[in-house]
Order: sequence, then structure tokens, then C-alpha cells
Amino acid sequence: MDHFQIETAQNIAIKQNVAHVTTRIGSYVIDLLFIIGYYIIIILIMEMLDIPISMEYMSLYALLGLPVFFYSLLFEVLMNGQTPGKYFNDIRVVKLDGSKPTFGSYLIRWLLRFVDFTLASGSVAVLTILLNGKGQRLGDIAAGTTVISEKKNYFKRHDCE
Repeated sequence: MDHFQIETAQNIAIKQNVAHVTTRIGSYVIDLLFIIGYYIIIILIMEMLDIPISMEYMSLYALLGLPVFFYSLLFEVLMNGQTPGKYFNDIRVVKLDGSKPTFGSYLIRWLLRFVDFTLASGSVAVLTILLNGKGQRLGDIAAGTTVISEKKNYFKRHDCE
């Protein structure tokens, strides 16, 4: 696992573990499952209310799609840098100096998701994360953030006799 070091104002070095690309992909898949579940629930409710999928009701469906559109931005802002997928995998978005990102940082990451994920089916994000030493995709580079692993590292102690 890659890691990088943060120097605090008090000259204390803090080592942060960068979230592995497979962990980030797993978190993305978990988030997709939540989104699919949301859509299934919405469709079931609309069917129970006898609201057909037609052009007449497209504005209603567009309105109901807004939570999905803002999914990552909303969750990262409200859950301290985590979406449900990140939460289950113990990873979090932080600034490169280890501090909590600002709303502007989350917004920049969210705006660049289109380039990172949509344009090339995620290959731009994966390639950038693998090539960058701090585990950053384009959105992270622009926002000055990265995704770290919060999993505890346990080391087995070998006693010498």
C-alpha cells in the first residue's frame, strides 16, 4: 500500500496510507448498488401510484433523479469525506495536508467526476490513481485532495530471546 507523509506546522511527520485503487473501485461498486436500489424503490413507488414512464412525467422523474446526480457530493459533504461505499471500506477524502476538505474541494472533485469516470468509463481515474504517487484522480489533483485508508495496521511483534 502506498503512503505519503504530511508535515504539520509543529514539524511532526504523519504517515497516511493511500487507499488502494481496488478498494476505491469496490467503494464505487457499493455506491452503485445503493443507487440501483434507490431507482428500484422509486420505480416501485411510481408503479404503485400508477404513474407511467412517459414524456408527460419526465420532469417528475428528473426531479427524483437529482439525489443520484448529486450523490457523491452530498454524501462526502454530509459524512465527512465518505460515501456509503467509502464508509464500508474505511476510506475517506482528505486534503493533502491531512485536514478536512472544504465544500469547494468536494465540489471540484464532483465536477471532475465527469472527466474521470463518464468520458472513458473510469479508465482515466484508474490510470491517474496508479501513476500518481499520492493516489489522486484528476478531481483530487485539482482539489488538492486524496483518498486515504483508515484501516488500522497491526504488526506482529517478534520477541528476541
